[in-house]
Amino acid sequence: MFSRITLIALLWTALSQCSLGCECVGATRPCEYLRSATAFVGTILETVPAKHALEKDSWTAGYSMRFAVETSLSGALGNEITIETGSGGGDCGTPFEPGERLLIFAYKGKDGQLWTGMCSGNRPLPVDSNRDEIVDNLQSLIGTGVANIFGRVVSVKPVWRDRDVEEKSPSRPIPNLVLHITAAGYTASTKTADDGSYEFGGLPPGKYTVTPEVSRKLDFDHEDFDTRYQADLVRGECADVSFKLEPTTSIKGKVTVPLGAHPKTVEVVAIPANWKGVHDFEGVWDIVDDDNRFRLWPLPPGDYYVGININSSPSADSPFPPTYYPGVTNQSDAAVIHIAEGEVREIEMPIREVARPRPVHFIAIGLDGKPMKTIYIQLEDLRHRGDAESYVNVDLDSEGGGTLNIYAGYSYHLHGSHFVSYGNDWCSKPIVIPSGTEPVDVRFVMDHKDANCQIDEIDKLHK
Repeated sequence: MFSRITLIALLWTALSQCSLGCECVGATRPCEYLRSATAFVGTILETVPAKHALEKDSWTAGYSMRFAVETSLSGALGNEITIETGSGGGDCGTPFEPGERLLIFAYKGKDGQLWTGMCSGNRPLPVDSNRDEIVDNLQSLIGTGVANIFGRVVSVKPVWRDRDVEEKSPSRPIPNLVLHITAAGYTASTKTADDGSYEFGGLPPGKYTVTPEVSRKLDFDHEDFDTRYQADLVRGECADVSFKLEPTTSIKGKVTVPLGAHPKTVEVVAIPANWKGVHDFEGVWDIVDDDNRFRLWPLPPGDYYVGININSSPSADSPFPPTYYPGVTNQSDAAVIHIAEGEVREIEMPIREVARPRPVHFIAIGLDGKPMKTIYIQLEDLRHRGDAESYVNVDLDSEGGGTLNIYAGYSYHLHGSHFVSYGNDWCSKPIVIPSGTEPVDVRFVMDHKDANCQIDEIDKLHK
């Protein structure tokens, strides 16, 4: 006979649908979706267009959906509930039509509202049926009163592909690896099977942490540890906690900044020494911690330049000129760091200079010919054409005037735009500012509309 979990999994697979324009990292077991903020069966009463805030003075189009709640699986619900979603397609929104009966899983957004989307696990249900096998089985699963954690442990090696570090295929399962699970008043251990899989079943409700025993030659990504390798589970819920182990090949160390400098962020990056024309977000990077320490991992073996702002530009958060290890501003003076597989290099990374701000005073005129009240300006350092190295939202005076800072010694394009409505941005031609040290006076004039004022399109670049 099939177990209850096997039956539910088969039903789930049968109901699964592919969505175009939105890539989901799908759950493999329906009990994973029970970890949402709320789960219920309901019928759509109305679906209305909505504006969803992104940041100050900007929003994106979507929908608000009002449901009549028929059956609550989790979460304290009343007779009706409103769920937000995107517009559909690339934003993973999933607006439903009034009258549709659905199994809905919703999560709580940063705004405190409930949201759902194409990747949430929602399922259509027959309108004329009082019995739904998948809902009945989910209720039975909740009624078991237990939870479980499962996953897989594999090893991969990092390689460079198109200037990104990717995992060399195929990955290799790691059998007989010991994993420990802990919670308040609960500990257990298990080993991975031949295919690298493991499972802790029959767990009482609790907040669990899973930790593998790894050798000194391998490590896993510890970023967001509390969300990736911990799971707070109640009745019927489960979590996939998997691990990818990679060689410890890395460069780590400490950054020292000039006395009196108080940057908000310092990003250290390693870039292969044979690369030309480096852009933002290329290379392997890390933001220093509160002790100004960094770790560049995972790294494929090879020769690297290491530095700060060597693939980007000075900014208010990191106001330093491009600085290469061991603390020089010219690449020709930089030291190349060679690193072999499994090797860990420790370095001291001094920053000796602070970039000098250069004020830009400007007037902004809208497409209607009137002084603008606000403007969004992207700063393109022409050493890295096509990149928005940083941006500012500026509130303007009654004449459309404002000020921003660039940095002395660099040439810029400044791209001004203004959000009017979805797909109808006002755009201006880029302002060209040659390198120099003196203050600059310029004028932004909005001259056309576009769905998005992309730098590479305006500059006629082909990245």
